[in-house]
Amino acid sequence: MTIMPRLTGWRRALAIILGAQLLFWCAYALIVAGLQPVGTLEDYRLPAARALLASEPAEVGAYAAGLSGPAMLRIPGWQPVVLQPAQASLLSRAETSAGNEWSLTCRGNPCPEAATAYAGPFDRMDEAAGWEKFQRFDMVWLVVVTELMMGAALLVLLPVNGFSRLQCITGLLLISVGIDAWLTTFGAESLPYVWFPLLRYGVEYLMLTTAALAVNAFADWRPREAWAACGYFVAVFAILLGTMIAGASFATIVAWLDAITLTLLLGYGFLALLRMGRTAPGPAIRVLAILLVALASIGFDLFLLPPPTGFALQASVLAPPLTMFGILFEIALQGHRLNQEAEEARSDLERQVLEQDASLLRSSRLLRHQERLIAIDAERQRLLRDMHDGVGGVLTHLLLDVRENRLTSREIEQGLQSSVDDLRNMASAIDAGNEPIDEALAMFRERMAGRLARSGVTLDYRCTLPTPAPSLDVRRLLNLYRLLQEGIANSLRHASATRIDLAMKPGDDGAILIILSDDGMGFEPERASGAVGEGRGLANIRRRADQMGGRIAIESAPGRGTQLTLAIPTHAAGRKS
Repeated sequence: MTIMPRLTGWRRALAIILGAQLLFWCAYALIVAGLQPVGTLEDYRLPAARALLASEPAEVGAYAAGLSGPAMLRIPGWQPVVLQPAQASLLSRAETSAGNEWSLTCRGNPCPEAATAYAGPFDRMDEAAGWEKFQRFDMVWLVVVTELMMGAALLVLLPVNGFSRLQCITGLLLISVGIDAWLTTFGAESLPYVWFPLLRYGVEYLMLTTAALAVNAFADWRPREAWAACGYFVAVFAILLGTMIAGASFATIVAWLDAITLTLLLGYGFLALLRMGRTAPGPAIRVLAILLVALASIGFDLFLLPPPTGFALQASVLAPPLTMFGILFEIALQGHRLNQEAEEARSDLERQVLEQDASLLRSSRLLRHQERLIAIDAERQRLLRDMHDGVGGVLTHLLLDVRENRLTSREIEQGLQSSVDDLRNMASAIDAGNEPIDEALAMFRERMAGRLARSGVTLDYRCTLPTPAPSLDVRRLLNLYRLLQEGIANSLRHASATRIDLAMKPGDDGAILIILSDDGMGFEPERASGAVGEGRGLANIRRRADQMGGRIAIESAPGRGTQLTLAIPTHAAGRKS
């Protein structure tokens, strides 16, 4: 069960490595086939080409491959000519021939060992010089411009990607590669200063240090390793500076430093790849494929390519831009993967938030349901206490009075009717609790209208509240029923009324006005407030209004009837949704 996944992983890794090699060498072959001159210049190589110059009918030119600076070419029978690197020059015949030996003398430093002189048709020489210029200089400029532009683009786009450490270090690496390529190819001529070697090799080791930091960032950042790489660069630069001040041989010191630095960098890269292979095998395989392309190009130039004569494009010249494109492609893949992970994390977070909201909503509904059950139970307990203290007390007193024969049948009937009315008020309050107040009072009017009609009293009800009307809880509604019943009882017992009006309308500041009026004989409220029996009538009405959080106003006069106006504020009544 474990062997097959390993075999599949190795096959995938091998396919990626071979695919990268195939892409690189196909690109190399296309460039060589499309740009490299056809044929060879060996027939025009000096000194063997001297015999062909005399019989050449076309313009004759000369060209020296591998020059690092100007050189003087002398050919017997021809005028001396100054040759520039990667340029062909026309030859002119001399009137006299001085000697029989040809010579190529470089100005300043000795000519490189690979420098080779050619003479022949000018168009062939110019074509060969153009090919060397493309390989030695144009390709370098392409590398320099490409690396600098890609590095600058990565640094400019840092805010877009949240200042990624890997992107920042990769941008600095690309810029250092471009600067090092320019210094290596053009720096000696453009910056002919004593301190140039320090600048040249300082930038080179800075580039290698940045490469180590890029490997560290790519393989899971470790601060100690980053500080070690920076410390190594400081030590190497100090050695270079000491060598410059002491006037020692730069070549010997640099050779040793190159060997040590490259060995350490290759070893660190190998360890980083092993570390990545355990945590991120996919990126590790792709980076390994890119590195193997670079190593293969160097090995091809060292062991398979003929010695550089200006006619063969070195594979290692193409390796930097192509491998950098590969590295950028890998960074793009990593960025895409991180964006996918971030999107998945965001989606997962949204899902968790929605689940949490749903859970909170369920908990809130359950809590409201429990609170409602608690409120209902508390209201039930209050109603039981009211029944015990009210109806129960009245019935108990009636029972005692009946046993002792202290009440007439009329008084017994009134007591029983009062108890029945209170029970009906409780039942109605429970049924109409939290319903619109206009519907609750309509039910009260229907219940009382029959009894009043049997007594010859008309009960009229009007409501002008806007819909939906507010609602009262069971407790306040029961107090309202009892208050209205107390007012109607007073109208029947004391006022001899024949008509009772119940009205409800909106008042000031959003209050609800409930008006109970009759056409009875009326009374003087100021005198009644001090009477002994006031506690069983008007006092009960005022107490119940206070319990509802409202205000009661009593208007009456002898012969003009009585009007009770109850104002219930909006905070005491809830709006029915």
